[in-house]
Amino acid sequence: MGLTLTEKILAAKAGRPAVQPGEFVTARLDGVMAYQSFVSAVEHGLAADIPGGVPRVWDPDRFYLMVEHNEPATSRIQAERQKRLREIAGTLRVKHFYDVTCGICHQIMADDALVAPGELVVGTDSHSVLYGAFGALGTGIGETEAVYAVTFGELWFQVPESIRVELVGTPPPWPVAKDVMLYLAGRYGLEWAQYRALEFGGPGLAHLSLDARMTLADHAVELGAKFGVAEPDETVLAYVRARTDRRFAPAYPDPDAQYRETVTVDLGAVPPLVAAPHSFDNVFPVDELAGVRIDQAVIGSCANGRFEDLAAAARILKGHRVDRHVRLLVSPASWGVYRQCLEAGLPQIFLDAGAQFLDPGCGVCVGYRGYLADGEVCLTATTRNYAGRMGSPRAQIYLADPATVAISALKGAIADPREVW
Repeated sequence: MGLTLTEKILAAKAGRPAVQPGEFVTARLDGVMAYQSFVSAVEHGLAADIPGGVPRVWDPDRFYLMVEHNEPATSRIQAERQKRLREIAGTLRVKHFYDVTCGICHQIMADDALVAPGELVVGTDSHSVLYGAFGALGTGIGETEAVYAVTFGELWFQVPESIRVELVGTPPPWPVAKDVMLYLAGRYGLEWAQYRALEFGGPGLAHLSLDARMTLADHAVELGAKFGVAEPDETVLAYVRARTDRRFAPAYPDPDAQYRETVTVDLGAVPPLVAAPHSFDNVFPVDELAGVRIDQAVIGSCANGRFEDLAAAARILKGHRVDRHVRLLVSPASWGVYRQCLEAGLPQIFLDAGAQFLDPGCGVCVGYRGYLADGEVCLTATTRNYAGRMGSPRAQIYLADPATVAISALKGAIADPREVW
C-alpha cells in the first residue's frame, strides 16, 4: 500500500520504510522556530532545575529565534520580554536570531528558505502549518515541547490520516486561496480535518503562486489540521534552491496512497466568500453580505500579507479614495515583502487612497494595532474572526480575501471585487 505525502515525510524522519495512521513515532526535526513565548519556555526549564532553562541547542544551524508578534515593543511587559529574549539568544549563542526588523515569523521562514521540501519543522505558533506550502511538514508546538525540541532535535507524533484536496481549473485574477479555504470550512466545518493532514495537489496547484500556496497551508489549522502540505513542484524547488545551498530531499505521495477522503475544488468556480462573525466556517457568498457597513478594513498577517495580496489591493485602490468612514490598514508580512512593495510603488498608492501603510508584523491580526471598539465592524484579510480577536469582544469581524477587503474599503461596506476585475 502506498504512502501519502505526510506519511512519506514522517516515515523518513522516523527512520522507517513506512508508517500508518494512528501510529506513534519519534521523528527527527529539521528545524525549530520560536519567538517571544520562548522566554516562558526557558523560565519553565529553570523552574524544573534545568541549568540555564535549556541545557543546549542540538543544532545551532536549525534553531530560529525571533523577536516577533510585538515589534517594536508595545508595552513595558513586551519590552522586558524582548530584552530577556536577546539575553537568551546570547547565552545560547543562537546563530539565527532575528530582532525587530524581521516581520512575521512564518514569512521570515519562507523569505530565507529556512524550510525546504521534505523537511519536518515545528514552531511555537499554530500557523507554523504554513511551511507546508514548500512541500514540508510544519506544525505548532507548546512552550515545554519547544525546550525538548531545541535540546534533542526530535519529537513524537501520532501519524495523522490524510485528506487530499484535488485542485483543478484555472484561478480567477484575484487572490483566490483565501476563498478556497473559506469554501472548505463552510462546506465541511472546523472539525473536518481535526488532527489530520490536508494535502493539496492536482493540476490546479501549478496555477497558484507560492504566495497563494502559503495561504492554503496557513489556513489548514483553521480547519483543525495537524499539517497542511502542498506537493512540491519546480516552482517550489527553484525558489528554495535560489535561497539556500543546504541539501534537501523532496517527497511525493505514491500513486496508490490511501486517503481518508478526497475532495475536488475547481479554482475557477470558487466565488469571493466572506466568513461572518464569529467563526471561520460561518461562510457566505460575498453578494449575500453586500452592503454590510464597515468601520475598519485590514490586509495583512501570515494569511494574506504577501506581495500578491497587497498588489491585488493596490490595483483596486489606485486612483480612488477609501470611504471617509473606513480606516484601511495595510501591513506587509515581512521586511522582504515591504521592500517588494517599495520597489513596485505600492505604498504611494495606498497613501494616496487614504490607507495606512504599516510596518510588518502580527499586530493588525491580533489587535495590537487597529484595536476595535464596542460595536465596530471590521472586514479583514487576516487569520481569524472569533470574538475579541482584534479588540473588543463586542466588535464584529468578517474575513475575506484582499480584493474583497480593498473594494469594500472604497465602498464603505462589504462589496464584490468582481465588479472591478
